[in-house]
Amino acid sequence: MKKNWQQQNIYHSPVLLSQVIHFLNITKEGTYLDGTIGPGGHARVILSRLSSEGIFFGLDRDEEAIRFCKSTLPASSICHLICDTYHNFPLYLAKYKIKAVDGMFLDLGLSSLQLDSPNRGFSYRTDGPLDMRFGTDTKITARIIINEWDKTDLKKIFRNYGEERYSGQIATAIVKNRKNRQVQTTGDLKEIISTVIPKMKITKTLSRIFQALRLTVNRELESLEFFLDTFIEFLKPGSRIVVISYHSLEDRKVKQKFKELEKGCVCPPTIPICQCGKKPSLKILTKKPVIPTQDEITRNKRARSAKLRAGEKIS
Repeated sequence: MKKNWQQQNIYHSPVLLSQVIHFLNITKEGTYLDGTIGPGGHARVILSRLSSEGIFFGLDRDEEAIRFCKSTLPASSICHLICDTYHNFPLYLAKYKIKAVDGMFLDLGLSSLQLDSPNRGFSYRTDGPLDMRFGTDTKITARIIINEWDKTDLKKIFRNYGEERYSGQIATAIVKNRKNRQVQTTGDLKEIISTVIPKMKITKTLSRIFQALRLTVNRELESLEFFLDTFIEFLKPGSRIVVISYHSLEDRKVKQKFKELEKGCVCPPTIPICQCGKKPSLKILTKKPVIPTQDEITRNKRARSAKLRAGEKIS
C-alpha cells in the first residue's frame, strides 16, 4: 500500500537544521521566507522562533507539500503557505505590502517524501510512471521528454544537466528502444540504461540521468537563476540568505552569484578606477560551503551531498 505524507513523516529529517537556524540569525519580530518548504522541517523551527509580530512565508510548487504543511504546522495568522515556485516570491511580498524580509532560505533538494513516492517518478529505485513534476501546472513530463525529444536534445540535457559521460550512448539506446514500445515507467528507463552502462557505474549514471530529467521537467536551474538575480533587492540590510544545494550545477550558480554580489564592481581589470559604480551588496558568511557531519550523514544518507552557503546583505 502506498504511504501518504502523514505516514511517511517519521522518515523526514531536515538537512543541516542547526546550521540553517544559526546562519539565519532569527529575530522574533522578523519576516522570513522559506522558498522550498517541503514537509516543513526547517519551517517548523523558524516559526517556533517567531513571536506574534513575526511573519513567515512558505512556498513550494508541490501541492502535496503545501497540503501537508497546512495540516501539520501550527495554525497561525503569521504563517502564509503558498503553492508556487520560489522565484515568484516578489508577487506575494507585494500582496502583503512587504518591501523586504529579514531572512531567506532555500533547500534545493528533493524531500524523502517525494523520492519515496513511486507515483511521482523521481527515483529509479522504485518502479513508477515517468512523471517527475513538482506541480501539476507543469505540462511536460519525463515521459514526454524520453519518448518525444530527439537524440540530440536528449544527449544535450544528459550532458549539461547530468554531467554524464555516457550521454550519447544512453540517448541512442532510448531512441532505438522507443521505436518498439513507449518508455512508460522508471523501470523501463532503468532497464534501457542498464544495457549500455557498465554494472559498476550504473548507480551513479542512473542518479545523473534522473537528475537531468527532473531539472529539465521543472526548469529548476532557470528558477534558481531568476531568484539569484533578484533576491538581494528584497533583503533588509544586515539580513541573511541561506541556500542548501545538492549537486555541482546548483552550488556553482550560488557560489558565483554570492561572489559577484560581494565583489560589486564589474569593470575589467584593465580599468584601474571603477567606472561602473556597482558597490558590494553581500558579505559571504561561508568562505567554504558547510557540509553535514558524519553523524548526520549516518542518520540521514540523503544529506551526504548537501552544501550550505550563506550571506548577509551589506547595509
